[in-house]
Amino acid sequence: MTAIFTPVGFLVTMVIVALLLSLLVMLRISSKVADNNAILTERITSLELSAQHHEQTAADEQQPNSSSSDMPNHDLFEWFDGQMDEQRLYCQTDIDLKTTAQILGMTQRSIIQMLKTAIDAPPTFTEYITWKRLSYARKLLEDKQNWTIEAVARESGIKSDATFRRLFRKHYGMSPSEYRERKRHDALTVVQSAS
Repeated sequence: MTAIFTPVGFLVTMVIVALLLSLLVMLRISSKVADNNAILTERITSLELSAQHHEQTAADEQQPNSSSSDMPNHDLFEWFDGQMDEQRLYCQTDIDLKTTAQILGMTQRSIIQMLKTAIDAPPTFTEYITWKRLSYARKLLEDKQNWTIEAVARESGIKSDATFRRLFRKHYGMSPSEYRERKRHDALTVVQSAS
């Protein structure tokens, strides 16, 4: 017992007590940090769920019904086609099915199924995009008389002039230049008839 009361023994005892107190304080702090981490994790999860809910709500507001089974196919196609026109997605040369589905908040499968069963649409996504590009190109050929054929092709989302000319001839039975000339002639005939 006298060993504890010696100066060295007393000092060792005090160091041990200080270490034990430090350990208790660190455990208490560690416990509080763990509790705070749990609360923060819970708040982050709650915010993420809230953000997902807001994103879904925004997507639902943009699209009347995000599931093709919720909307008659004809209505879904009209909405889809309207969005394609409004955003002119077909004018993007690198547009694909995946990107379109992401932008419009649809699944790739729902787009494929919709196009297969839509009455007035080509049955595949690629054919649909080509159809939209060529329809837009026809409008540009009529409205933008001073534009070159190459400029019309680029604005319509078709990179290659040769591809544009080939597709246009295949779909309309004439070259873009012939189409433009025919429309000019038709317009002159109407004007002359009115005079």
